Amino acid sequence: MEKDLLIGDRNWGIPTYGSDGLLCPGITQGASSHSSLFEGASAPPYEPKDNKLPGEMKNTEGVKSSSRSPDELPSEELPPHRRDWNILLVSEPEVKEALLQYATNKCCYRTSPANEMKVRNLTPLNTYRYRLETFTETRETHLLSEIYDGRFVDSCAVAPPPAPWEIRVDLPPLFTDCEMHIPVPHTYAIKDCRNCKGRGALRCTSCNGAGKTSCTACGGTGSNWDGDQTICPYCSGSGDNRCFRCHGQGWVKCHSCNGSGILLYHTELTITWKTHVTEHVAEKNTGFPAYHFQEVKGKEIFSDEQPLVSPIYGFMEPSIDEGSRACIAQHRMQFASTNCHHVLRQKQTIEVLPLTKVEYEWKGRLHSFFLFGNENRVYTKDYPAKCCCSVM
Repeated sequence: MEKDLLIGDRNWGIPTYGSDGLLCPGITQGASSHSSLFEGASAPPYEPKDNKLPGEMKNTEGVKSSSRSPDELPSEELPPHRRDWNILLVSEPEVKEALLQYATNKCCYRTSPANEMKVRNLTPLNTYRYRLETFTETRETHLLSEIYDGRFVDSCAVAPPPAPWEIRVDLPPLFTDCEMHIPVPHTYAIKDCRNCKGRGALRCTSCNGAGKTSCTACGGTGSNWDGDQTICPYCSGSGDNRCFRCHGQGWVKCHSCNGSGILLYHTELTITWKTHVTEHVAEKNTGFPAYHFQEVKGKEIFSDEQPLVSPIYGFMEPSIDEGSRACIAQHRMQFASTNCHHVLRQKQTIEVLPLTKVEYEWKGRLHSFFLFGNENRVYTKDYPAKCCCSVM
């Protein structure tokens, strides 16, 4: 895509990792060389000479532009991010169909306004949404244990265990969230069970290790008081019974180690790939609640993907420039590379968010609603044909 839209500074000088510009998962433990990944980006700006566009440069739609300045080019010959998008993106039949679908999906709304409406005015209020995606990889280790069954122990005596970033794995598709668990080689060791401290058994909690409990039939007295004092037949007059849980032993087998007193421990590596997304919508005083844009998609007019992207500047809507700087600065702080956390890729896009104010007449009165998103969703504060219904 033509980079008429300037992004970044060519002097930041960030290295590219791997053949495709990705951070290689086999980076060694010495993470200091990657601790400054957010010091800049590798996307060079387009710098036209003599303030002229280069001739015969293709835009994103494959239309060749001449050496004329952008102001002299017809709108259809400009790349999408250079065009004026304050235009109608819907037709009158689409407006009526959208309102009809809206009313049909409401149990208490009649469809009369949508069928009988007379459209008086369609006002384009389109805006822009900036979206930043940062794809990260996190590696963390945890100690796990299992019952030892006599197998070969791959301990550190066999070979030194690799550092977390020395373990090579296949990367998932970019910007796809997933998780992987890998046992780290040469980290296995036989040690005492932490649950029973190597004894293989635990003190019985029912009798507190005594092996017997108080007889419930006689209350521990050893006698019955049903008129005549007789010996309790359930405890034979002792007042105690053998503990049912430990069978009088006072100890029960440790189920963590199956009574062996030892466990096979090893280190497990957890690798997490996650896409972190931050968006900025250029708000305008239109009366439309901007949070509804989270529900819809727009038309993508600009896309830039790099190991690290640079802030946008020179866009037709100044707040997009400011939004890109704020979003990138936020991700730099939140996802700066550390010993266990690396940034693999970033992607930034700009979308046109369709927004149209529809003014229409129904039964001699004027009403209005908003149509927004590629899906032609409807937002209205007051629909003119609601019916009251109740459930008996």
